[in-house]
Amino acid sequence: MNAIPRHIKVGLELTSKCNLRCGMCPLPVLRRPYEDMEWPLVERAEREIHGLGLKLKWLHEMGEPLLYSRIDDAIRLFPEASVSTNGLVLTEQVGARLLASPLKRLRICVDSVNPQIYPHIRTGGDFDKLLDLTRQFLVQAKGHPIRIEIQKMRSRLTIEETVDDFKKLFDLKQYKNARVIERTCEAFDVNDETDLHGKFYGCVQGAFFTWVVIFADGRVTHCCYDAHGDQIVGDLKTQSLTEMFTSPRFAAMKAAFERRDWTALPRCGECFKHGGESQAFNSVLTAVQNMPDVAKTLVRKVLDVRYRT
Repeated sequence: MNAIPRHIKVGLELTSKCNLRCGMCPLPVLRRPYEDMEWPLVERAEREIHGLGLKLKWLHEMGEPLLYSRIDDAIRLFPEASVSTNGLVLTEQVGARLLASPLKRLRICVDSVNPQIYPHIRTGGDFDKLLDLTRQFLVQAKGHPIRIEIQKMRSRLTIEETVDDFKKLFDLKQYKNARVIERTCEAFDVNDETDLHGKFYGCVQGAFFTWVVIFADGRVTHCCYDAHGDQIVGDLKTQSLTEMFTSPRFAAMKAAFERRDWTALPRCGECFKHGGESQAFNSVLTAVQNMPDVAKTLVRKVLDVRYRT
């Protein structure tokens, strides 16, 4: 039996470098180096992940993946993975490399159709440049089998914006392979309510072990919210994934989570600081996490009423 169940989601951080400093992102104060993953480590990750029968979900954690010089080669190693980008380096040349790769899904995080709101979400971003590059890529990819997702962010700042606003902005009716998706802004650093995101009440993933995230330096965490690497399970440069997740260290971390001891689990403690101890709450959250994507989207829309109060 595998140490890592096949339903576990896997993320690979090709780079922790980024061209933006977004409002919801801890990258401006990241407590680990800004660096690219060395190519031999990417290849080792592929052998480990696929050797266990796992599939890579995302080619990023922190950082902008299109800044990685061998992004197309990484996609060829992980053709099942998706890429999410802030869109500001999606030049014609980069677009050509993506379209020549087996990439099946590209998410472009536009987030707002309002040029006054956009900088509050994507700090340092150029709204007009993003529109130009996104429109250029839509034309470039027209008729290609790649699925293009234009992300609409749900937050207090964008509550009046609609999916139709995004469709009209990019004239999506002429692009069969593009659609608008809605995502709730999430806090990857501190669990506090802001104009961008709400609070968590307990484990937002629904369980202690739902992810394997490999950082650019090779260290591995069990949670995609552990941006700073406060809860490291092991290091891919010196250990296999099986060794990490069958280790006494991981067992001790899981046991600490079960007894709600946050001494060595500061990121878990942050998610639980507003409560969420009830079994009923945890059961509901776990059920939501296991829903199909369409059902999750419906739940998120219902929960978004908090932004109107």
